[in-house]
Amino acid sequence: MRQPVNTKLQPMPVELIRQEGVFRGHLKVDELILRHGLYAGGMSDEISREVIWRRDAVTVIPYDPKRDEVVLIEQFRASALFNNDPAWMVEIVAGLIEDGEDIEDVCRRELKEESGLEAIGPLIPINMVYSTPGFCSERFYMYCAQVDASQANGVYGLKDEHEDIRVFALPFQEAFAQWEAGKMPNSPATIGLLWLAVYRDRLRQRWEDPRGLRP
Repeated sequence: MRQPVNTKLQPMPVELIRQEGVFRGHLKVDELILRHGLYAGGMSDEISREVIWRRDAVTVIPYDPKRDEVVLIEQFRASALFNNDPAWMVEIVAGLIEDGEDIEDVCRRELKEESGLEAIGPLIPINMVYSTPGFCSERFYMYCAQVDASQANGVYGLKDEHEDIRVFALPFQEAFAQWEAGKMPNSPATIGLLWLAVYRDRLRQRWEDPRGLRP
């Protein structure tokens, strides 16, 4: 469940004048009427900001260090259709976190549901990022999972969620080249591949020691 806004946690003053639910459907939209502290001192004028509330999510970039391959998924995205872009988008594994769930358990569940693969050994945390902080509350908790990419094939997903997900593996260099060519225009895949570009060699040598993955 969404927690009430707590203005006491902020680095500068925030006066929350009113919070109203303005839409309740697949997405939930609240309007916040507020004033906030300014860098030059004082407070802003009263402003209105609409925020889409969405559960936090995990993303998982499945990587086979022995084969040096990345496992990717492809599925239909209506938002790309809306923009007249290709609607079948290449991504990495992702899924929403339900109330009370352990984040790493969600990673392993979504990896199995969307790719049919099991994580080998410990998951490697990457970072937490907001998906679109200008208007959406959703946060991504990002991880890397060791997998056997030789098993990456087929179509997966949950029928009751209307998922139709194609799974495939690419050598890391080929996957990165496709991203550079603009063929993976989504933020989780972008962050995951850039992270692998930095840590890949170290990851292949020291997968069992997550502490070795930090600079």
